[in-house]
Amino acid sequence: MKQWEVFVMELAELAPDRDLELTIRTLEPGLHKYTYKRVKARVFEREQDAPDRLQVRFGRGQLAPQRFGIQVLEDIERLPAKYR
Repeated sequence: MKQWEVFVMELAELAPDRDLELTIRTLEPGLHKYTYKRVKARVFEREQDAPDRLQVRFGRGQLAPQRFGIQVLEDIERLPAKYR
């Protein structure tokens, strides 16, 4: 089970049962900890319902009181094709 983190302005941005485009960062220990990536994902209100955990922070870094589950559906490439 991986652990991810996302920054949002309000919890309503994490609408359950919809595919969302999010910028998440990994909380896994090691060389790539805090690495960001853009993904298409589905967020679950209960972390037990998803394969991975999601920690939510608000704009100024405050930790949300509840944890969510997340399923990463696909990575979104951020570089234009001419730079790949």
